[in-house]
Amino acid sequence: MNSFFAVFLQYWPEWAPRLAEAAKVTAKLSSAGFVMALLLGAALVVMLRSGRPALRFAANFFIQFVRTVPLLALLLALYFALPPLGLTLPGFWAGVIGLGLHGAAYVAEILRGGLQSIHRGQREAALAVGLAPRQVFMHVVFPQALRVMLPPLLNTYVALLKDSSLCALIATDELMLTARAMSSEFFLPLHIFLLVGAFYFAIAFPLSMVSRALEKRLSRGRRVMGTT
Repeated sequence: MNSFFAVFLQYWPEWAPRLAEAAKVTAKLSSAGFVMALLLGAALVVMLRSGRPALRFAANFFIQFVRTVPLLALLLALYFALPPLGLTLPGFWAGVIGLGLHGAAYVAEILRGGLQSIHRGQREAALAVGLAPRQVFMHVVFPQALRVMLPPLLNTYVALLKDSSLCALIATDELMLTARAMSSEFFLPLHIFLLVGAFYFAIAFPLSMVSRALEKRLSRGRRVMGTT
């Protein structure tokens, strides 16, 4: 057992900088994908709440399609299927777009659910006292909906962070691809992948704890008042 842990001490000065650099790529990859998911998810919610049936149909179709397609298939399609069409994406940006498209379907449902959690009466009361529809949304509906949306949004980011490991299959130099390269170089796959798991844990676990703490704190005293 001591010899097992001695390997970490022996190779730590050589492994740590490479894994730390790969962890930065993983963080950038998942963060950029999450930002794209937020923007696209918000656009989908606008389409879902639109009075035009065509926009609602397109948004619903996108959400259902993306949720039924495995993320790996989406990443491989972006990386390998686009070059014959004249569009070649680097692995990093193919990963960002794939994570963003995949996450947008879930973010849209979170945003829609958060907005629907605010009772219609609050909007009507705000309109009755003379607020414009935009003011009602910004000062009455959105601040309350944000309390509902924040914990699941943070959980979605954690899920994208873990799913970013699939980007190793499209030549993105994140943690998993770096670990595979190091395993071939040092012939110590168990030690290296355990260390990579510790890196993922160090990033994801605190975020999960923050999400749980937010959920408990924001739900304290909140009433379920129906839907819009």
